[in-house]
Amino acid sequence: MTPAVGQANPFLGPILDRWRISPELPFGVFHEDGAWTPVSLDGMLHRARRFAALFQARGAGPGATILLIVRHGFDAHAAFVGAMLIGAVPSFLPYPSAKQDHTLYWAQHRTVLTVCRPRMVLVYDELHTAMVECAQGTGADIVPVSLVEDHLAAQIPDPLPAADAVGLLQHSSGTTGLKKAVALSYRSIACQLANYRDALAIDPSAARIVSWLPLYHDMGLISSFLLPMWLGVPIISLDPFVWIATPTLFFDAVEDYRATHAWLPNFAFMHLARRVRTSRNWDLQSLRAVISCSEPCKAAAFDAFLSRYAAWGIRPETLQTCYAMAETVFAVSQSNLAAPVRRLAVDRDCITKLGPVLPPATDVEALILLSNGRPIGGCAVRILREGDFVAEVQIGEICVSGEFLFSGYSNNPIATAAAFHNEWYRTGDLGFLQDGEVFVVGRVKEVIIVNGKNIFVHDIEAAAAQVAGVKPGRLVAFGQYSDRIGSEQLVVVAERDANAAPDAQVLEAINRAVVLEIGIPCADIRLVDPGWLVKTTSGKISRSENARKYASGLATQATERAH
Repeated sequence: MTPAVGQANPFLGPILDRWRISPELPFGVFHEDGAWTPVSLDGMLHRARRFAALFQARGAGPGATILLIVRHGFDAHAAFVGAMLIGAVPSFLPYPSAKQDHTLYWAQHRTVLTVCRPRMVLVYDELHTAMVECAQGTGADIVPVSLVEDHLAAQIPDPLPAADAVGLLQHSSGTTGLKKAVALSYRSIACQLANYRDALAIDPSAARIVSWLPLYHDMGLISSFLLPMWLGVPIISLDPFVWIATPTLFFDAVEDYRATHAWLPNFAFMHLARRVRTSRNWDLQSLRAVISCSEPCKAAAFDAFLSRYAAWGIRPETLQTCYAMAETVFAVSQSNLAAPVRRLAVDRDCITKLGPVLPPATDVEALILLSNGRPIGGCAVRILREGDFVAEVQIGEICVSGEFLFSGYSNNPIATAAAFHNEWYRTGDLGFLQDGEVFVVGRVKEVIIVNGKNIFVHDIEAAAAQVAGVKPGRLVAFGQYSDRIGSEQLVVVAERDANAAPDAQVLEAINRAVVLEIGIPCADIRLVDPGWLVKTTSGKISRSENARKYASGLATQATERAH
């Protein structure tokens, strides 16, 4: 459904109306410096208005792009809203971490600055000098976040930005290539949120959303910041790096604040299932939905999580799925929260051959897929293959159309032209429809061909990730072409866990898991020290950069050993 526009701005208007009537309402609680700090709606908007005053004093105004490279926390949320209040266009970018390749980080940010042409970049103080150097010649004003303390709260502008004004930029996440900026209007944002609210059947008076997700991902920004703020649902916010180190904080937050909803990427289910080793029990019965999103959802991850935490209150219907992307603001489809996610057994070969979807002849040939639910209101999904749309249970590229679909990538007409088939956005994801439900099987660009067989690298990574001795979320699979055999060969590089068994045992276990999953052994498997793998600026493992790093060093060692 399209939201009624009672205000000139259908996103900011309802938030400000709620604030004027009940400023004491909770905005959320933030875990910072080891303690939980509650923040009211009035407190959040007061801080946001101070950032608005800072931005105005530095010359930013309506339509100006403001990039935010600020550590996760209250100020990150407030600065984003403050930019919106003055009609500027905020966009989060990731801040550097010890696990990233810093040369790659600054090169990619330099490219983003050149393409986005921001008026301003807000950074935490320790990053100021390095960002000034990175931004030389771009014209961007690099502003340390501490300067907000010099400003009093600005007045709420009248009028607010128009409904069709650009409200924010989301950088479309990916593991290869330049991150592309998606411009979204306030009308599109509000339309997505209204339809997603209906799909979730969410009750704002009873809901509480817990999140450790970074705000530079659409999953964190929309599901766990803009959606709850628009609905008036309190958020329970954790720093992602703190959560990775101390995953039990997630359970603390659920139990202490009676959280009802959370969104997690696939690896987080395995991280929580494997890393929490304690005799303590948490009460997780308040959770209505823990929603897997951002990558192909895996039944094995659900099974591991449910097996580990059923005694704490996790039920089969607690674990749900969503298919989402920055180009549609967020959700494309959502599973039905009233029942466990539908599972579909299909023949493994029909998936790898990208043909019609067939039932398995035997259990050995079965691949279990999780449904991503039906498209939410205002959104339609079709499957494209060889230039034509195909019927249900035919695998092809997933295409999306809808009321809140973006119109193109900011300052990137070439990428925009390549992204559409008439009015349909080509997602780059492979999948099919059955009974109106969306099933995702992989990425077009993440298929490698080994001896004529199509292999989805995420299937390999999901299998290897379950091996004890592999650091959660820190492995990558890719293909390397071999002149000797005239085909791509399968390579896996994984970082060792701190408590890993001897390398030989872990290597054998990885290869066994991969063979059981896809029927093909690995040509090479490498265990590397923590921090070896290259991550993108958005914090994802970069498949292309790691393949290049492997080729420049590890592959040579493998060739020498083979001879």
